Amino acid sequence: MTRLAPRTLFFAGFAFVLALAALWHGPLGNGAARYVAYTESIGNQALVNWEMDGQVAVMTARDPVERRLWLAGNANDFQREQLVLILDQVPSIGDVNWWSEEGGTVRGEPMLPMIVEIELAALAAYALGIMLAYLHALRRHARRNDYI
Repeated sequence: MTRLAPRTLFFAGFAFVLALAALWHGPLGNGAARYVAYTESIGNQALVNWEMDGQVAVMTARDPVERRLWLAGNANDFQREQLVLILDQVPSIGDVNWWSEEGGTVRGEPMLPMIVEIELAALAAYALGIMLAYLHALRRHARRNDYI
């Protein structure tokens, strides 16, 4: 039986983590669809609480999915500011903007697509696991030569 090189195992684990995170976000876990449904329901609930559900609509940024909400509809300046402040406090929402009346969107702050955020978080967890495994191996090696 041939033994794989550590570098090969590292990159195989790297590719495996990326594939699993992409599958969770997409077809297997429906992470993107669940996130869109969750954020839009939170936004709609806030509109119902503030009695603006007939005047304003909430949409999550799609293609690609981002942690951004778009608000569209009729509201005065005070209502616009307050809705942005209220919805911006939801932990899973990164940015809230109003849809432009002239057509198109108002440019918000730059934001990574959610799939990129998920992939980066998965790679950070993988790197942490590799570091912990390395430290554990160092400890085992040091204890093997320890004579008490």
